[in-house]
Amino acid sequence: MSHMNIVFMQKNFISIISVIYMAFAHTFHANSQGDYNGIVNPFVTYSYEKMTFDLNALTQRYPMILTGEKIGYSLERRTIPAVRFGRGQHRILICATLHAREHIATNYIMYFIEQYAEAYASHDSIGGYDVNHLLDNVTLYIVPMVNPDGVNIVQRGFEASCNCDSLRKMKLKNYEEPAHRSWKANARGVDINRNFDFGWYDSPTDSLPASMSFKGFSPISEPESKALADYAKRIKPEAVLAFHTQGEQFFFSTPDAKACEIATKLVESTGFEPQPIDPPYGSFQDFVNLHFGVFYACVELCPYIGPRPYPEKDFFTVWQPAQYVIPIVATEIINQDNGK
Repeated sequence: MSHMNIVFMQKNFISIISVIYMAFAHTFHANSQGDYNGIVNPFVTYSYEKMTFDLNALTQRYPMILTGEKIGYSLERRTIPAVRFGRGQHRILICATLHAREHIATNYIMYFIEQYAEAYASHDSIGGYDVNHLLDNVTLYIVPMVNPDGVNIVQRGFEASCNCDSLRKMKLKNYEEPAHRSWKANARGVDINRNFDFGWYDSPTDSLPASMSFKGFSPISEPESKALADYAKRIKPEAVLAFHTQGEQFFFSTPDAKACEIATKLVESTGFEPQPIDPPYGSFQDFVNLHFGVFYACVELCPYIGPRPYPEKDFFTVWQPAQYVIPIVATEIINQDNGK
């Protein structure tokens, strides 16, 4: 047996043991506290309706640390919710599911919120991180689902959209049948992550709306990209994390030495591969670089399986490698106060 095969088998064995351990730990944590009854089930499909219901339940259960708000509306007039998580002066912006078929990133975010809110209320640590210390010094501004209309299309089909007839006529790219399951754009066929205002004019694109990669007819033309841009400008974040899938990779913006240190620690913790940054093309990363010049990480969760949603039953293969991404960044932002 070759050395490569042995390493591959070892990696798979470690991954299996980790998944079993995390599943056991989650069950034990829930059952070991008499009055604890979990709200978030990350092993189910997270529809827009389930997400909003669970966010309301979480903010009601943990009002000392969670505050719900809305940042705008989608094209089909769904409220785009956000949650302020923490009490600290430092500000980190977190967003997920700009691309519709990548909605398991919302599962990741929702599970994170509940686990850390419960730990805060119980004065517990997670993975060696003092959750109370983190959230008393940092506020996380979280948008769990930037593209709710697109998610609705992926999960329920074109007929679930108000724009059904137009969607069926749009160009399909990199897709599998049924075609709606591979959808990445919003309900107008615009890729939210190509619709921002830096590099937009220089970016190649399809000339018409499509299932993915069409940048729109003008920068920040879509209500979803405008809502996220306005929210970011209001917050003025010190760091930004955007959760996508798939590939187990990072795309970083590291404007200074401290940002490079954060990136190095994230790579070491997750085992994900850092990737070179493309020239500006109107992505949210480009927007952050233009307006704030702070540390940015695009986190590509989970192994690549093709142009379809990652299965919820395999949630812990999403969660386990990247479970400490947010506390690592929060810790490093806090440590800047002490010159560490």
